[in-house]
Amino acid sequence: MSATRFSTASIILHWTMALAIAAAWILAQVIDLVPRGPGRTAVLGSHALVGLAVLALLLPRLLTRLRGPVPGPVPGTSAWETRLAAATHVLLYGLMLAQPLTGIALALVRRAPTEVLGLFTIPNLYADDTLRGTIGGAHELLANLLLATVALHVV
Repeated sequence: MSATRFSTASIILHWTMALAIAAAWILAQVIDLVPRGPGRTAVLGSHALVGLAVLALLLPRLLTRLRGPVPGPVPGTSAWETRLAAATHVLLYGLMLAQPLTGIALALVRRAPTEVLGLFTIPNLYADDTLRGTIGGAHELLANLLLATVALHVV
């Protein structure tokens, strides 16, 4: 017999990560609107910090998902819908890992170190314009794929 609902920990982690992902996306949209200087540095640092929070929350989220109760499909759900929902969840977890990792990689190839709100600095160990363009494109593509997957998850 399957559970009727997810564990409280799973629910809290789900919504915390959903809010963090939304915040990271909003901050990413704002970065280019802010002129270069301390304000833009703060927005970029906030984006980086929220992205790192998503990465930090991923393992506890995955563990609560694997160890906690998981409700079965809604009665009347077709087999293809059940498979699509399962595939969507796997893709979401993969994107929640890949997105912050490409963000870290992007910080490592920027022209300047990434200041994270005065808390710490991500060094630009491999400053490279070509690599920055490639990784930046991948980071943006993954963000769009994550948004599309979230939309599929919500539907």
